[in-house]
Amino acid sequence: MLAAVVKKPGELVIEQVEKPEPKSRQFVIRTLAASICNATDNHILEGIFDGYHDHYPQILGHEVCGEVTELGENVTEVKIGDRIAMYTPHGAFAEYVLVDADGYGYAVVPDNVPDEVASICEMFDGAFRSTIACAELKPGEKVLIIGAGPMGLTAAAAAAACGARVCIVDYYENRLQKALEMGAVRAYNRSRMTGDEIIHAILKDMGPVDTACICIALDVSEERDAFHIPVEVLKNNGRMTGLCVEVKLDKHNHRMNPFHMIRKNIKFRHNLERPGTIADFQRGYDMVGEGKIPMEKLITHRITLDQLPWALDMCHNHPDECIKFVVYPRIGLLCPYSVVEVENP
Repeated sequence: MLAAVVKKPGELVIEQVEKPEPKSRQFVIRTLAASICNATDNHILEGIFDGYHDHYPQILGHEVCGEVTELGENVTEVKIGDRIAMYTPHGAFAEYVLVDADGYGYAVVPDNVPDEVASICEMFDGAFRSTIACAELKPGEKVLIIGAGPMGLTAAAAAAACGARVCIVDYYENRLQKALEMGAVRAYNRSRMTGDEIIHAILKDMGPVDTACICIALDVSEERDAFHIPVEVLKNNGRMTGLCVEVKLDKHNHRMNPFHMIRKNIKFRHNLERPGTIADFQRGYDMVGEGKIPMEKLITHRITLDQLPWALDMCHNHPDECIKFVVYPRIGLLCPYSVVEVENP
């Protein structure tokens, strides 16, 4: 089968590899659509990801929607022809993907959710299952999202779908405008405002917020205030959470006064009130199917495997020109949709 393989840090090749064969409690899906994780896929390619993708060679990608094509022994949860979507540790940028029935979990894709939208909904794992759902937001609560990349936009849309009033901070105007389209009520451009100006504006426009979510991998501001801003605008007894994406770089020298967290009695942890469950993951997909979360708005490009190097560069170096890339596991063929045209490198 055709796959995008990172041979070693910095070396990405498109080549033929062996199609996976399912063992007991495993099954195989045919990839219908996959999508680029803007941060993690680049971190893996660069060799700076710290965690479970820290090995080479490996098939790149982990956001995938596919059709079940082959069952191993003792698999009864799915049947041939079922359409599922998930995070995969086995690599998504390939024609076929191996699934562990007892692994990380998957969602059944609602019939009215297109394949490509289902693939990007994998972001519900971090941006809903581990942040918004476990915060158990109440309608009318105020939420601050730091970072309007794909994960931050997904978290913002999910929070808004749960009835929260959402504000968001980012460096790029295209992403802030997208956040407003997806349910945020206020957006603040960090490239045009200082951290203290944003703090003042949020308190003036929203008042103290109930929950803050950090949806960035690295803080690129000179002031390193990605944590300082939410601590300052959180109410007493507020909650703070965020994505857990670690890289092998010493860039985590954030500016934050821990005494303010103590004084305000802020609860700060990755999973807030309770751990997110696979039911929360499925709930995210169901809300998309019900029209409550417009995930299709995140798609800006569609590509085939041969365009991956260009697309990864776009995600890394030109975030003002893209948000989410859908990847089709083939070479030189356009995707079956035409809402957004494929751009050639």
